[in-house]
This record gives sequence, C-alpha cells and structure tokens, in this order.
Amino acid sequence: AQAVAAQGPPPLCQRVVRASATQVAAMPSYYETIDGEKLDKAIIDECRKAVEGQGDGRVSKEDAAKVFAKVEDGGKETRCERWTMRYCLTSFNFTEAALDWIVEMCKKIPQEDAAAEPAAKKARTEEAASYYEVIDGVECDRAIVDACRDAIKGKGDGRVSIDDAKVVFAAIEDGNKVTRCERWTVRYCLAEFNWTEAAQDWITEAIKKVPQE
Repeated sequence: AQAVAAQGPPPLCQRVVRASATQVAAMPSYYETIDGEKLDKAIIDECRKAVEGQGDGRVSKEDAAKVFAKVEDGGKETRCERWTMRYCLTSFNFTEAALDWIVEMCKKIPQEDAAAEPAAKKARTEEAASYYEVIDGVECDRAIVDACRDAIKGKGDGRVSIDDAKVVFAAIEDGNKVTRCERWTVRYCLAEFNWTEAAQDWITEAIKKVPQE
C-alpha cells in the first residue's frame, strides 16, 4: 500500500474552531435584517429598550446618549450604522431635544465610506437616465429625493413644509404602492432633510395608508 505522508497542522488562515450547534445558536448576532437591509442590532435594541414601558413611548435625551454610545463604540460611524440611525430616527419617537442632540453628535464623529458631499446637499439633478440614485451604497428613488431637493431650494428656512410633503408623497404613491426602495428613500429623506414637525407627521401617516410591497 502506498504510504500516506504525514501532514502538519493547516495554515493559520485555514484553521477552523468548530463550535457546537448549541454554542452557535447562543452567539448573538451583530446584525438584524430589516426590510432587506442589514442593520446594527445593538443600536436598534437600545432604542427598543428606551421606549419599552415608558409612559409616552419616546426616546429621551438621556436614552439618546445610550444609543449614541452604540454608534460611536468603534470611533467612527459606518455605513451600516448610518442606515441604522436613519431607520431608528424614522421608526422610533424621539423627543425634539433628543433628536436634535443625536443628529448633531453623529455629525461630529468620523464617517466611514461616506461621500464627500451628502446627497441631501446636492442640487436637484436634471439627469433622467436612471430611475435610481445610489446614496450611501443603497439604491434610492431619484424622483423622491429630487422632490425634497426642490422643496428646500431657495427657501428661507430650508425646511420641507406640508405642501412640499404632498408633492413628495405624489412621487411615492405614483405606483399605488410603496416599494422597499421607496421606503428606504423616505427614511433617508426624513433623516437627512429638515422637515417641519407637521410635514413629517403628515407624510408618515399618509404612507401608512398606501399598500406596502
């Protein structure tokens, strides 16, 4: 019989620590997939804890500090964390003070893989070649973003009003349903553009009444 050569241990990059099925199941997941996107679970869980059992169900400034601690734990804000914050800011009810505080704090930490100029600051594009605009790695609905850009262009306070919100909503409901792409576009726009409280409340409620794809 042909002798089998003795083999040493595999290279370090090939060594695998074999955990039992129980150990694997017990390992907490860093991510939570929501609406097709991988988000930072620790940030979302902190928001959930903040509103759990609270009288008004709102995230206070004190709660926001705990949420921010999860964002800045790596010394920077990653793309995943930015989209997680956009989700949280539009899915949980922050007090005005908490919202203003955490938005400003996030601006002060280094941004990983961020564009040189935020899409919300760019002028409306006349390019109609693409239905989509890739923003921070995610395909967004160009018409919705452009409607928001038009809304604040040349305005004194640079805010999206209720009348503006109705124009934005028309771009959302044009297909008689709200797609996943449109939902993420709205989350981006609500977090990155400056809306009046009334306008944000109006469009949030209006979207709930349209079938979700």
